[in-house]
Amino acid sequence: MSTDELLANQKIIISNQETIQANQEKLNQMLSNQETIISNQQSILANQNKLDNVVANQERILANQEAILSQLSK
Repeated sequence: MSTDELLANQKIIISNQETIQANQEKLNQMLSNQETIISNQQSILANQNKLDNVVANQERILANQEAILSQLSK
């Protein structure tokens, strides 16, 4: 292999390494974004569970109010 061919190959290798590095940085950002998404999903689930409890409490309150009204109307 001539010196020119070696230099050309080294330039290709460097270019490929730069591409790999750029792709790795994109992958790292994607992983970070996924971690954020998972964290947000966990918060949403926790909030949904709280909302479910609020709805259940409202249903109990409504049932109690209906029972009170029923007693008052007797």
